[in-house]
Amino acid sequence: MNLNEIENLLLKYRNGQCSPEEQQRIHAWYDQVRSSMPQSDLTEEEKSLLKSRMWTAIQHNRRAQAPAHRLLSRSTVRLYASAAAVALLTFGLFYFFGKKTSSDPVAKKALFVETSPEGVISSENTSTRPMRISLGDSSQVTLAPGARLVYPRRFLAGKREVQLEGDAFFQITKDSRRPFFVYSGKLVTRVLGTSFWVKEGGEQHQMQVEVVCGKVSVFENERIETSEPVVLGKHQFNKGVILTPNQRVTYFEESGHLMTSLVDEPLLLTPPVEQHAAIYKNVALPDIFNRLEAAYGVDIVVSGEAVNRCTFTGDLSGMALFEQLDLICQSNDGSYQVQGTRILVSAAGCI
Repeated sequence: MNLNEIENLLLKYRNGQCSPEEQQRIHAWYDQVRSSMPQSDLTEEEKSLLKSRMWTAIQHNRRAQAPAHRLLSRSTVRLYASAAAVALLTFGLFYFFGKKTSSDPVAKKALFVETSPEGVISSENTSTRPMRISLGDSSQVTLAPGARLVYPRRFLAGKREVQLEGDAFFQITKDSRRPFFVYSGKLVTRVLGTSFWVKEGGEQHQMQVEVVCGKVSVFENERIETSEPVVLGKHQFNKGVILTPNQRVTYFEESGHLMTSLVDEPLLLTPPVEQHAAIYKNVALPDIFNRLEAAYGVDIVVSGEAVNRCTFTGDLSGMALFEQLDLICQSNDGSYQVQGTRILVSAAGCI
């Protein structure tokens, strides 16, 4: 592609006239040259001066290629002309994309997705509604507004990898031969086939992973500070945890700490239509807790022998887990608290 074609393509992009393929081509150029362009914080005056110098160099090299001025070897002329063309392309990309230099999360972070020969796709949800993406293995990813996902056009034979900025819900097709990795900030989430959320935490420098179904492994990625691509078998993971349904891990970037807990609103493991009515009459609390453990996949631990002698009468149908526990404990002068991924119940109102 010559200089005129490059300029025309950049102009089409600026005017919103590029095809999706041309847009992806420009984005790939931008991501490639950004890491090698230390002048990203130039002032407009400095950019204008740099552009002028580039054009002067290019025109000089074009004249050098004319038959009447064969002062340099052809190979040297081609080298200078190519260098000038790359410099112009680099400047052009920053000239047209200059407004995104401070806010483009993918461009300023290392790319940990090992790409196939077909390259990668970068999809960003610029709307105010969730956006669903279908991956090559039939997995589904729903991006929250403002989120971006980078993924290969075709997954490699031994693994599936994507990189996320923002919040997204993943429904991963099961494939025991190809684990699925999600790189999000300093976290790496590994699954074989399951549904889970990856979210930015409620506070700055936090990340969260919440499991809806299946099992998920979450690790800290120690290679986040390097620009080297991650290769399977060379993943540097630390402080890993395993999550099951209705469990969450919060990663605190400053301390590198992973804290596990239950999600705010645990969901039934099976659809509500398949659940029997939760109507009890003088049923012992341990029996009710066993049923809740099976329904939500959580651990309920009883504190003290007195709880085992307590009973409950009432209708808990249609209530969320914590609403049921509130009513059970109120009727027995008891209480409960969430400790990590377990629920601790105590009661003093029965003998």
